[in-house]
Amino acid sequence: MRDGVERFYHLKNTTVSLVVDCRGSQPAIAYFGTKLANVSESMIEQLDRHEAPASLPVEAAITLSPTHGMGYLGCPGLAVRRGRQQWQISPQLVACETSELELRFISVCERLSIEITHCLRLDGETGVLALTTTLKNADPTTPLSVDQCLITVPIQDHLSEACELTGRWGYELQQNRFQLPNSSLVRENRAGRTSHHRHPSLRLLSENTTLGSGDALDIQIAWSGNHTIRVEQLADGRRVMQAGELLEVGELELGPGGYYTSPECLLCFSDNGSNGLSQRWHRFIRKACGGHFGSAYGNPDRIHADTVNSQTVHSDTIHDGASNGAISVSSQETRPVQLNTWEACYFDVNEATVLELIDEAADLGIERFVLDDGWFRGRNNDQTSLGDWQVDKHKFSSGLSPIAAYCNEKGLEFGLWIEPEMVSPDSDLYRAHPDWVLGFSNAPLVEARNQLVLDLSREEVTEYLFESIAALLNEIPISYVKWDMNRDIHQMENAGGHRAVHRQTTALYALMARVRDRFPHVAIESCASGGGRVDMGVLQYASRFWPSDTNDALDRIAVQRGFLSMLPPELMGAHVGPSPCHLTGRQYTMNLRAGVALWGHMGVEADIRALNKADRLTLEAAISLHKQHRHLLHSGRYVEHEQSAQQVAWSVVSDDQGEALSAVAMLHTPTTAFPKRMRFRGLDGSKQYQVQVVWPQDLSEKQVDFRERLKSQCFGGDWLQQAGLALPIMQPESMLIFHLAAVKHS
Repeated sequence: MRDGVERFYHLKNTTVSLVVDCRGSQPAIAYFGTKLANVSESMIEQLDRHEAPASLPVEAAITLSPTHGMGYLGCPGLAVRRGRQQWQISPQLVACETSELELRFISVCERLSIEITHCLRLDGETGVLALTTTLKNADPTTPLSVDQCLITVPIQDHLSEACELTGRWGYELQQNRFQLPNSSLVRENRAGRTSHHRHPSLRLLSENTTLGSGDALDIQIAWSGNHTIRVEQLADGRRVMQAGELLEVGELELGPGGYYTSPECLLCFSDNGSNGLSQRWHRFIRKACGGHFGSAYGNPDRIHADTVNSQTVHSDTIHDGASNGAISVSSQETRPVQLNTWEACYFDVNEATVLELIDEAADLGIERFVLDDGWFRGRNNDQTSLGDWQVDKHKFSSGLSPIAAYCNEKGLEFGLWIEPEMVSPDSDLYRAHPDWVLGFSNAPLVEARNQLVLDLSREEVTEYLFESIAALLNEIPISYVKWDMNRDIHQMENAGGHRAVHRQTTALYALMARVRDRFPHVAIESCASGGGRVDMGVLQYASRFWPSDTNDALDRIAVQRGFLSMLPPELMGAHVGPSPCHLTGRQYTMNLRAGVALWGHMGVEADIRALNKADRLTLEAAISLHKQHRHLLHSGRYVEHEQSAQQVAWSVVSDDQGEALSAVAMLHTPTTAFPKRMRFRGLDGSKQYQVQVVWPQDLSEKQVDFRERLKSQCFGGDWLQQAGLALPIMQPESMLIFHLAAVKHS
């Protein structure tokens, strides 16, 4: 019985429309794209095609969770088992609950005693569509195994290209655009964390889509564990996209009355090209954060630690996907410039060194001091002591409280690095509890970076970790925690002999939520040996991401470009590293290193005590410039410009288009004497703009002349965007930063 279910539903905001077809046994997305004025049933019926040769009279619909029982020959969106023979799921739509911009479709499979709820929520401002599937085991006596639960969405056939974020450690978030195959594109991650090489997102584009025009569709999975994204072309020519948590066989079993909610899949559409997509993502995240980086979309209390302590999920307990918690991006609207000690000192930290760095940092205008690895008992290298979270009294005889107090006296906040999910075999914790780690019962333990992975599904493990973290945060005035995870999960068997990644991820969220709720004043950075955990799931609890362990300025330009395609700049840790770069060995001027770093949440990760006078003055000026324009950088619209192999450019423009900060970087030796003209983007064509060169300070003679001539001129926004500015000669590995301000007429 279908309780008041309409034939179709149409949700829309000012820019996009969602149309859901409910004429069949299951809801199916009929359209998601540019806003439609009106939709009628005859329009929906036009989607039905006549019988194809050697096929079904009526082709199987691409529903939100297609199954083989519906005659669907693609990859099933939903696969479950109750024993060996009960797997033939055939759900029937029975009800729809509606609100202004939300639909909840309820379906039942009576044969398998399963209730399925599909929730679709359209954000009224940005048009981002959030989708989840909830499975309930309605059988009162027997468990239900869930092998696959993926959101399934049909793709308009003109979206024939894709752009993925890929890469490796030290070179994450690289954009790769390619033609979709006529078969299947499968991007699966089994690293046990978000991974460096397969970000849980995919961008689909038309052949003609550019930065500023054309249709583009993004999907992001709000999940920090294993994930899968599949784009499949069916035999009849239709193309479908599926996304969700990657579940291994036997990994998830629902007890009688138990239920599972998939991680939220977030869809974003733009008909204004890739820049339009990025700007909508940025607005969505900022809106979800309530403008104060602390409120959110969803309810964090729906994630319970007891859901991950056994193989079977029992009645009244759930796994709720990443999206149903609150995005927590610190209550602090102003992001303090910070110094991190890692590439300055590595493990060689002690009271004298740290106090010297604090003094130097305060003089440079730095606002937060972060003590990285090496501060805890016996930690002199990466081979020991993870898990023993007590201050090393040989290095800090009076503990860290006096260090934090000294920071505060100097006007700096104090932050601390931790890696709670890991343990060193050479540690008191492991010697006391060797059974607390993940592994394989019939194989030797596999170490990576001299560490093992703690089994977070054990309550005693997470209790120990919470109490250890709480003891630090209670004792020391800490306002910021860098939460690291420096290895993949290669062996994923937990104490119960079960596959661990699903439970490990939900237990991590529960632990982070507990820390955040107990210490709401403490901001958390998500770091996983660089960009191994950059996703919308952990963003419920983290207020900053570390995108990559490389501080190489040229590599960072590419890393930051990929990051900003999905996430706003205030979430992006961007540090001024040492020269030569510790990862690549390349040397860059302070002008370039600092100029690249000021575009995110700016920081410094170098031994500032060793700076020569010129570099010190340059760094101080860059920090001052960042502070001057921090509000614009962390609230404006990010706009990427057209690029070449030698030259890249980007801007951040205020919402009212009255102000912009723009950069052009010369990456390599140019093939022509002069750079390409700088064609700005995102400006108001009807406004007049004063353009100033604000970086670097030590320009060449020709560049000084160029800067001085700009001071006496005004340019129309249309001219700056269409004709652009002729640039002076630029050396390779250099950049110019412009400030544009609209002229106010009296």
